[in-house]
Amino acid sequence: MSKVKRIDNLNKVNSKTKSAKANLLYIFLIPLFISVVISLFKSDYALFGFKIIAFFMLYFSIKLIDAGLENEQKYHDSKIIKVSKIPYKIIGAILLAISVFYLMNFINKLPFMNSLITAIIGGIGVILYYGVDILKDKTPNYYINMDRVLKELNEAQAKINKIQSQKEKVLDYELKKAISNAANNAQNILDNLKEDPKDIDIARKFMVVYLDGIKDVLEKYGNIDKDILDSEYRERLISLLNDASKRFEEELIKLKSNDMFDLDVQIDSLKKQLKH
Repeated sequence: MSKVKRIDNLNKVNSKTKSAKANLLYIFLIPLFISVVISLFKSDYALFGFKIIAFFMLYFSIKLIDAGLENEQKYHDSKIIKVSKIPYKIIGAILLAISVFYLMNFINKLPFMNSLITAIIGGIGVILYYGVDILKDKTPNYYINMDRVLKELNEAQAKINKIQSQKEKVLDYELKKAISNAANNAQNILDNLKEDPKDIDIARKFMVVYLDGIKDVLEKYGNIDKDILDSEYRERLISLLNDASKRFEEELIKLKSNDMFDLDVQIDSLKKQLKH
């Protein structure tokens, strides 16, 4: 496996993506909203109704463009991804053009051709600025069953999130630290698998046995009355988490240097430990 970078879907933004939000377009809602309010104060309820329709048409067109931009950012942030086949940005641009035409011709009574040309230019301008939707799935160059891989990666991520949530319930500093280290190192491995999932078959035991085992033992710990919890169990749990964390670190180095992922070494003994 080639050297990989840790991905962070929330922070890493591809340069081709303008923004995850169509912030510039929201500015146009402000004068329209003011116009709606003025019509209401003038008791021109018919015009108020027409303008409120225009407002929500424009608002929903921008929300559709937002959805397309968010999908684009996820696409650029992920090594593999199954994209939505709905062209949100295109639909949003079309609805925006219809909204502009409706405002100019139906509400403001401007000439038909002027309204139509302005609407078309507005729609095309949105597409030129924000781009079209990416509708092709991003897959590695080698064969991979992407549906299965994404399912397993998402399940593993849910397990790590569960382990992290258990940490918040623990008051013991040393135990909390052991949980945090194990979860963070597990996340590092998962992030590498997201970047290059060809080792996912080898790493399946990591995602099933280790993560399930740690999650289950922490849930069991959480259900024990702390007043009757003996120190031996606590020490054994901390030792177990530290051992798992150390193994994760070792395997991460192997993953990055093309060596064989070997978390199944002594995995049976660890699995037995986790059950007690």
